[in-house]
Amino acid sequence: MENIKKNDEFIVDIIDYGADGEGIAKINGYTIFVIGALKGEKCKIHILKVLKTHAFAKIIEIIIKSDKRVESDCNTFNRCGGCDLRHIEYNETLKIKQEKVQNLVNKMLKNKIEVNCTIGMDKPIYYRNKAIFPVTKEGQVGIFAKRSHNVIPINECKIQTKVSQDIAKYILENWTDSVYDENTRKRST
Repeated sequence: MENIKKNDEFIVDIIDYGADGEGIAKINGYTIFVIGALKGEKCKIHILKVLKTHAFAKIIEIIIKSDKRVESDCNTFNRCGGCDLRHIEYNETLKIKQEKVQNLVNKMLKNKIEVNCTIGMDKPIYYRNKAIFPVTKEGQVGIFAKRSHNVIPINECKIQTKVSQDIAKYILENWTDSVYDENTRKRST
C-alpha cells in the first residue's frame, strides 16, 4: 500500500481478531494486524512492517479501551512467546478460539456447519502438558521470546504445570555440564 509506510502512525478502530488473537484494523480496505489490540478498541498505532496485502503495527496508545481487556497475571507476558491472550478476559478468548475454528471450517467445507462453543477450563492456569524450558549459559531458565530464540528468564509460568516448572528448576540447580550456545553453535560453560 503506497499510502502506508513503516514508522507511520494512525488512529484506527479494531474491527476483528486475526488468527493469533491480534487486532485487525483497516485503512482504505488495507488490513493492519495490531499486536495486543482488542476488537472494539480505538488505538493510536505505529506501523512496524508493510507488505503487499497487509501490515503489522504496535499500539502506542489505547484511546478507547475494550471492556474485555484485563491486566495480565504474568510479568513476562509482553516479552514471552508462550501465550498471546492473557490480556483478554478468559470467556472472550474462548469466543475468539471458536471464531477461529469456524472461519477455518467455512473456508474448507462446501456444506457449512456451525462450530460449537469452546469448552473452557474451571481454572485456566497451570494446564499445559508440554514443557520446553531453554537454559542460558548464564544459568537462567526461561521461555523463548516471541519469534526468536532469545531466552526470557522466568520465575513462574502461568500456563505450565507447577510440576514441570519444579523439574526445570531442579535440573538447573543440579546442572554441572555445559549448555548449547545457538550463536556460536557450540557447547559453552
